[in-house]
Amino acid sequence: MQIELSELFPFKLDSFQLEAIGHLTEGKSVVVSAPTGSGKTVIAEYAVETALRSNKRCYYTTPLKALSNQKFSDLRQKYGEDKVGLLTGDISINREAGVVVMTTEVFRNMLYGTILGDVRRNLHEVSFVILDECHYMNDAERGTVWEESIIYAPADVQLVALSATIANAQELTQWIDETHGPTALVQSTFRPVPLRFYYFGDRRIYPLLSPGRLVNGQLISRFGGKQRFAKTNKRRLLGAALPGPADVLAVLSSRNMLPAIHFLFSRRGCEEAMLKARGIPLLHAEEEQELKQKIEEFVSANPNLKSHPHLPYLYEGMSVHHAGMLPSWKAMVEKLFQQGLLKIVFATETLAAGINMPARSTIISSLTKRDDEGHRNLTASEFLQMSGRAGRRGMDEVGHVIVLHHPFESVEDAAKLATAPADPLSSRFAPSYAMVLNLLERHTRDETKELIERSFGQFLLNQALEPLFAQQMNWQAEFDRLSRPLCPEEIGDLRLYGRRLEAVRTKHKQLKLTERGLANSKTSQDSAACEALGLLRQEIKVMLEEAYSMPCHGCPVKTPCSKQNERVAHLSTRLKELAKRISRESGKYWRTFEALSNILRLSGYLMGDTPTKLGRMASGIRGTNELFLCEVAASGCLNSLNACELAAVLTALVGEEARSHESIRCRVSPHVDMVLDEIHHIGRKVWRLQRDFEVEIPVTYSGALSGLTELWATGATWDDIRAVTTADEGDVVRSLRRTLDLCRQFIRAPEVPDKLVNLCMEVEQLLARDEVREEF
Repeated sequence: MQIELSELFPFKLDSFQLEAIGHLTEGKSVVVSAPTGSGKTVIAEYAVETALRSNKRCYYTTPLKALSNQKFSDLRQKYGEDKVGLLTGDISINREAGVVVMTTEVFRNMLYGTILGDVRRNLHEVSFVILDECHYMNDAERGTVWEESIIYAPADVQLVALSATIANAQELTQWIDETHGPTALVQSTFRPVPLRFYYFGDRRIYPLLSPGRLVNGQLISRFGGKQRFAKTNKRRLLGAALPGPADVLAVLSSRNMLPAIHFLFSRRGCEEAMLKARGIPLLHAEEEQELKQKIEEFVSANPNLKSHPHLPYLYEGMSVHHAGMLPSWKAMVEKLFQQGLLKIVFATETLAAGINMPARSTIISSLTKRDDEGHRNLTASEFLQMSGRAGRRGMDEVGHVIVLHHPFESVEDAAKLATAPADPLSSRFAPSYAMVLNLLERHTRDETKELIERSFGQFLLNQALEPLFAQQMNWQAEFDRLSRPLCPEEIGDLRLYGRRLEAVRTKHKQLKLTERGLANSKTSQDSAACEALGLLRQEIKVMLEEAYSMPCHGCPVKTPCSKQNERVAHLSTRLKELAKRISRESGKYWRTFEALSNILRLSGYLMGDTPTKLGRMASGIRGTNELFLCEVAASGCLNSLNACELAAVLTALVGEEARSHESIRCRVSPHVDMVLDEIHHIGRKVWRLQRDFEVEIPVTYSGALSGLTELWATGATWDDIRAVTTADEGDVVRSLRRTLDLCRQFIRAPEVPDKLVNLCMEVEQLLARDEVREEF
């Protein structure tokens, strides 16, 4: 359907937007790779409009519930409540609407056809699926969801994959083209609001890059380059001062570079930076008054915030934002920042990949970070993601990115990151128990193998193996050519000739050893020994005569033929080794799938390739290890629990750990302790079974936060929760919400025992209140 673009967009479209729209008009899917803030949303809006005007439907997927909620509000404001729906797993609003916003996990689950109904019904009249933030394919925990969504999506649906800048966009596009259907790549490096990079040190701000986008030489002479950095006395480095948050804030305020997001890599770092920054005047009188009014409105609507320790800082126009904060607090911070009433937010990098919160400036506190594997440098994509928050389209002419001086990090490293291209997307595809059961429920084994081998991970593996395939072809061609004999009329058998000569040499060695033994023996004149020697010499003579009578003996091409045979034997060995290596490396995902299938058969979840009653239950569960969760549910150990106790056990099953410095003065009831002991034994059993099949899916459970869940389920207030733990409130809410999610999965999954379903429904009522209940 042809749409007049001037009707939709009252501004001139960029060339990459027009190119993408052209491909969609031609019926192709598109991959759009462009910087943050460049206007990729325009392409999504065109797809939405096309679907609605054609009386079709459009699904808009995002990686996070917060992003889905925000997009739902935006679209509902534009198109009206009746045309827009929302699905986030626990919230379902107008799911039959023309445009439905959902998390990518929900879309993937729809394609499996479990929990959310039949696939054909779920995708009825859907012509477009927008995969927003497609670079989330790199996410270690959830990246597989994007691959599965693309693999299983019906071929008649056009995909609109919107991604930040990635290095291998061409590979991603080629894979979608081969897996799903005709797909075009649209790339752009243009930023409507260009970025300028600075370096902050000695209470001053300097340009980081020279006009040629090389490191500013003035910075090297002032702060030391890599060579000087390596030779600097360690004691002197330890004494070098890091820039103080107040100094940074004062300079940015004086240069009209606020509002800003200050990225730090620990929650404690964010809190400490805010404490040190207090006292810098950031707001005008009118802004102070408006901010005060907005805060009072938020606090009135969310009573749990009345005693929040950060409120005094919020009134000054600053705040902290990280995963440990209450969701209601983060929502308030986000809205106040979007309205321009907060001038500085100290945030962990999770904000860089979260909801829409652009700023005039971003401050990057360090070029290194600590993760589960230790201390490491930032990747180019991580740096780009944080930098991309700078510069608000339509509000700023330039976005500012400020890297803070650090005595253990060189200026050159900062410049290198500022000019580095994005990292490539990798594959996080990982077969799971639920995937095995869902695919075998709907496909034959051969069809399932084909689907598994259509993953982006397999695509990248095949590309990496291309040199091996080329080597295999070259060796095979040489083997076939050399397998033709050199001798005239192919009368000789050089291999047999060689074997006979080798047999003669072996016998000759035996003869020499026998003669030497007799010479040293008292029986050297024994007639029997002499007769044995004679027989051995006669045998050697006969063998030589047989070898010499062969056509190969004295043949003019014997030497080159011998060398050829040696090469053929060598090639045969190498080809077998190479074939094993290719099979081992190219069959990685299918071997995992088969191992999971075998475990499921042994555990009673599959009968042949058909899911059993237990298998149908596990197919409706989504978790780190669905087999473990269902083994617990099927064991009967949950049947004796009341609703509050079950809530505590479900929290243990989602595996949330307390942070090392946190204390929880709230124990679970003795009955819960007994059930957790049973769960431990079930977990060990599953772990041992997986070990036998070389499967490494984690078997995680932890009762660290279970006591808080049991307390909450009994009707405790949020102040009661605060009184018994030093755990970050956001972590407690996340644990309770994950518990709720697992509870709802057991309610919706097929074949779950009725008693457990009824108990889970009670748990849902007990937990889904106040801070834990998710609002859209």
